Amino acid sequence: MGENIITLICNSCGCDKTEAQEYLDSELQHLRELQELDDLREGDIELACSNLGLDLDYQEYFINRLAGA
Repeated sequence: MGENIITLICNSCGCDKTEAQEYLDSELQHLRELQELDDLREGDIELACSNLGLDLDYQEYFINRLAGA
């Protein structure tokens, strides 16, 4: 799913794979910071999907990444 998500971000943001990976890493870092502060909410994951131009179906991807999967 990781490579697929990068391609989707490229298509939605009009960027190359390097930029897409940077955008994804940035969103994940932001979510991890919220998690560490015990301030992570479901809406934050929805917003990350939206920011990257991803369907909400990709919330599970972020949840798994935050859980260490």
